[in-house]
Amino acid sequence: KKQMARTIQIDYGTAYETGPTKLHDIGQRAVDPDGSIFHYTLMGGTTGVANKIYQGAAAIGAHQDTEHTVALVVGDTAITFHDDGTAFTVDEAQGGHITVESAADLGHIYRVKSNAATDTAETVCQLEDGVTVQFAVPVAGGNHLTLQRSTWLETILGIAGVNTAPNAGVPRVIIAISAFGWLQTRGVTSCLIDSDAVLPLVGNGLRSGSAAAGAVSLLDETAAKIDYGHVGYCMATSVDAAFSQIYLQIE
Repeated sequence: KKQMARTIQIDYGTAYETGPTKLHDIGQRAVDPDGSIFHYTLMGGTTGVANKIYQGAAAIGAHQDTEHTVALVVGDTAITFHDDGTAFTVDEAQGGHITVESAADLGHIYRVKSNAATDTAETVCQLEDGVTVQFAVPVAGGNHLTLQRSTWLETILGIAGVNTAPNAGVPRVIIAISAFGWLQTRGVTSCLIDSDAVLPLVGNGLRSGSAAAGAVSLLDETAAKIDYGHVGYCMATSVDAAFSQIYLQIE
């Protein structure tokens, strides 16, 4: 059975490689010689800008807390998902996770290997090799499914404000629309500093920015900013709206 390698070793140059051909599974984790961590990514519908924070694609509302329409049996290797009016494309759920919720099953979670396109308002999601349904769930009122797509599938520029999906990382080079490349999630990198009133100093924590898309700001933990995602810490004091070295701690 083919499965994604847990973590692959890459050289320093690999993080700068990008192109239209898929070379690894989406989300593949990699580490370079100094311990910096990267994930293989499919860029979304806008060109990926280097040295800015990216996030996963926003969740599709129709695929959140959706009515469960086909009973699950212990040992099943696939889950049928009702699209609730928003059709699935092929492998849209690949690398994502389905949460199954019912009165008796408080949130079992399963990783998705692949999915077919919507057929008659439903798609079949194949679970990852070795993953099977652990709890039988009948079709009944109150039984629901939720899909969280892979953070590294069709990533988008981090919004100026509270994230609509988890942080995915920082690309070191431009990644073309719908092209593949690497996003860094841990280690030393360069990133845009937001144009906030209070600039981060060396050692200060950083969060997603609130003024400029893709930027980072001082993690000030005020009531208005407490919900912004933690990113890492500042390595060099910088002026606003400029790039500075930071240490990423997304993972």
